[in-house]
Amino acid sequence: MSVAGAAVAVLATTFSPAHVRAQVIDFSQMGAFESMGTGTQHGGAPPKTIVDDREGHMVFFTVVEANTDAKVYWTALDGQPSSTSIPGPSMQVFQTAGEFRLEALGGEDRSVRYGYMLFHLRKP
Repeated sequence: MSVAGAAVAVLATTFSPAHVRAQVIDFSQMGAFESMGTGTQHGGAPPKTIVDDREGHMVFFTVVEANTDAKVYWTALDGQPSSTSIPGPSMQVFQTAGEFRLEALGGEDRSVRYGYMLFHLRKP
């Protein structure tokens, strides 16, 4: 099984999202595994920085449980800042040029429980 296949299998068995969304991702650019983690982000807290190194990364991101929307901010590979809202349990894959942050929208009584796997992108 490839590294990408193993990553998806781990996320699929560890986290059972209600919705899985697809994006066009070039998995041949996936390099070495870097890290994985889980956490809970609370509303009103500063955004949680997962990546901040100006290097290319692929982030497998899963919202496991939420009572609010998760707002994700990243720098696209073309250098443009991007963001999206994730309304509830789901899994998404992002390619980022060195920035990836998560914010839970709403007040302190709101939270987002998440997990991620981080891979380095190969240099072109």
